[in-house]
Amino acid sequence: DVGVPGTIVFGIAFVVITTPIALVRENVAGTLRRLRLTRLRAGELLGGVALAQMAVVALQVPIAFASALILGFRGHGSLWLAAGICGLLGLAAVGVGLLIACFSRTEGDAVNLASGALVPLVFLSGAVFPLPAVSLGTIAGHDVQVYDLLPTAHGAEALRRVLVFGDGAGALAYELAALATLSIAILAVGIVLYSRLRMRKG
Repeated sequence: DVGVPGTIVFGIAFVVITTPIALVRENVAGTLRRLRLTRLRAGELLGGVALAQMAVVALQVPIAFASALILGFRGHGSLWLAAGICGLLGLAAVGVGLLIACFSRTEGDAVNLASGALVPLVFLSGAVFPLPAVSLGTIAGHDVQVYDLLPTAHGAEALRRVLVFGDGAGALAYELAALATLSIAILAVGIVLYSRLRMRKG
């Protein structure tokens, strides 16, 4: 049962690979160059890409959860809360994908860089196996680990507590706040950097 949240996180994290590949294809095909001649803004293009990748997340999560149910998993918490957590994780994954796309000229570059980012995002999040304590200090009574700099660490912990232990949003205030903050920040930085490094150059 404990492995189910980790499987879901792993599936969502694959958007880190598909996002830069989609953008590199547009760049190689000359789409970005042509878009410079229109009134389409960078935010509109990237918003469309983000929605498409979130649609991928929306498909992956139910498939992973349904597979777990077939294999005997029985969740105890709110599925709506779990879905919200997955949505925030999806935003973070898209943001990381945008950052990778900034430095990828070919699909091969995108795959290599994204694969390098995927490993720490998943395996240093505690989603797959327990990690040793590496404390950075405390915030509002919460012990902050070095892994907490990754949105996937908060997402994995929140999903585990919702699906396995049945915790509600109130009990997860710290994890949800940290996940939302990191996800939105990464997505925003990804949008700004891609707009400046790729959209202006076409």
